[in-house]
Amino acid sequence: MTLSLLLQQLVNAIELGSIYAMIAVGLALVYGVLRILHVAQAGLYSAGAFIGLLFYQQTQSFAVALLCAMTVAGILGALIERFIYRPMLPRPRIVALIASIGLLICFSDIFRIIAGADQLAFDVPSLRGSYAVANLVVSKVDAVILAGTAVIFVLLWLLLQQTRLGFAIRAAAQDLETTELMGIDVKRSVSWMFFISSAIAAFGGVMIGLLYNAVFPDMGDFIAYKGLALIVIGGFGSLLGTVLASFLLAIAETILTTYTSVPLSREGVAMLFLVLLILIRPQGLLGRA
Repeated sequence: MTLSLLLQQLVNAIELGSIYAMIAVGLALVYGVLRILHVAQAGLYSAGAFIGLLFYQQTQSFAVALLCAMTVAGILGALIERFIYRPMLPRPRIVALIASIGLLICFSDIFRIIAGADQLAFDVPSLRGSYAVANLVVSKVDAVILAGTAVIFVLLWLLLQQTRLGFAIRAAAQDLETTELMGIDVKRSVSWMFFISSAIAAFGGVMIGLLYNAVFPDMGDFIAYKGLALIVIGGFGSLLGTVLASFLLAIAETILTTYTSVPLSREGVAMLFLVLLILIRPQGLLGRA
């Protein structure tokens, strides 16, 4: 194993970790405020891929397609919060979880009815090719994923730390009832949180569709399991822990599947990683004991 090959695999792992983080951050945001496991986030990830492909076919502009996919998925997420989760909040949280699982299944079936069961190609000619950096080869798609992820994380940090909406979200995560008593419009803040988390998930869906040149109805199924594993590994509700877990898992998957003979799929590695961490540190990487 040469150093250049190891560095190349590290770049691939960081790219994969960026995609995982797009899903897991939204899950962590929702759980941190409402204590709901928002499994349907994976359906919005798939929706982003399909909507992005549709708009790209119509406009031939990847930037427009990505923006439209994130906007439409954000609106769908806000509608899910308003008409499905909000009426269920007074009930036990298991009710919302069951509804969320049902939504994920519905998303897959709707995509299968509309687009068919076969994979659809998501090929953008302008993003073909690669860049050579020292001994590393970085494709244009890789560059878009890494740059886009960096921009989204910076904007999300600024939103949460420097704006009134971010203050309201952080306050609600600490104590939802007290935040309402202080006069903060929690319902509006939660709606915006769902819009933002859903838009981020759509970004991840578009990028995966572009990376593998494939969009298909049940593409969100495996990422749903992985997203839940990541928020547990990171520490329930910890955004930083979830991001850290995303990159650590991607590195572990890449190394184990590339350099060892462990007979596990990437999903199997994720579950093994989850079990081992729960045994060693039940509260997660950055969760509270």
